Amino acid sequence: MELTRLMKLFALILAILLVSLTAYGRPDLTVESVGSELDAGRVGSIVLSIRNAQTNSTDETPYTLNSSDAISLVLRAVSRDDRFRILSEPLHLGSLRSGSEIRVEIAALAGEDIGVYPVDIILSYMWLSGIDTSGGRSPEVYFLYENSTDVFHVEVKVVSGPVLSLIYSGSSLEIRNLGDRTAKNVSVQIDFPLILRRSGIELGEIPPGRSKGIEIPRVEERECPVVCRVNYTSGFTEVSTELATVIRAQVLPRGVILLIPMIAAALYVILRRDDLRRRMR
Repeated sequence: MELTRLMKLFALILAILLVSLTAYGRPDLTVESVGSELDAGRVGSIVLSIRNAQTNSTDETPYTLNSSDAISLVLRAVSRDDRFRILSEPLHLGSLRSGSEIRVEIAALAGEDIGVYPVDIILSYMWLSGIDTSGGRSPEVYFLYENSTDVFHVEVKVVSGPVLSLIYSGSSLEIRNLGDRTAKNVSVQIDFPLILRRSGIELGEIPPGRSKGIEIPRVEERECPVVCRVNYTSGFTEVSTELATVIRAQVLPRGVILLIPMIAAALYVILRRDDLRRRMR
């Protein structure tokens, strides 16, 4: 008698599972590239949004089997342009529940040319496609899983990024951004010469076409090379580079320098002329 009750309860649970399973479809995955601009010729990140658009019914319970969950999800990115290299290995993302979204980053080496590069995003996963039973009074339950692969085409924009230059302008050094993206968290360390050596100069952000100056003391040498180490952030990438320029001090021509004592002596004679005449009398 007790066994019969257990079998009826099992059959009821099985029927509920079957009804719940058939209430949903297979996973409905979408992939979108978000904020994935990279700098030409540099390593950067592609940020992807992966969403399972299939939604559950409002009366779902935690014990409901959902065939629209993507199980054992694996992401693989493949560049369709030889100039653009994917550096990341396949990513194992686990399960993506129905109606959920995740974001992932993929490392890539951008080509030297700015523009748009095509990339294929390949998603491999399993999903619960059905439940099967066999047997009589003691049925056995089999969960049927199906392997699926979806391919999505995304476009990744490559820009020149921040292009910083070092310029001497009278009493200061200027860090100028000649590129097409803002350089963030800019810090400067002056390595040479000794009289200018400084570190930890924080300049913050330098937008495209803008510059920020660093005041420097006067240099006596006619020409003095200056070398700076500049660190900044471009997008998701930290960049370190060395910039150099030459400070040219304002030095008078040699002929003018020789005339200065002569001019000074002539002025002295003119100013003291009356005094000299008195003494001669």
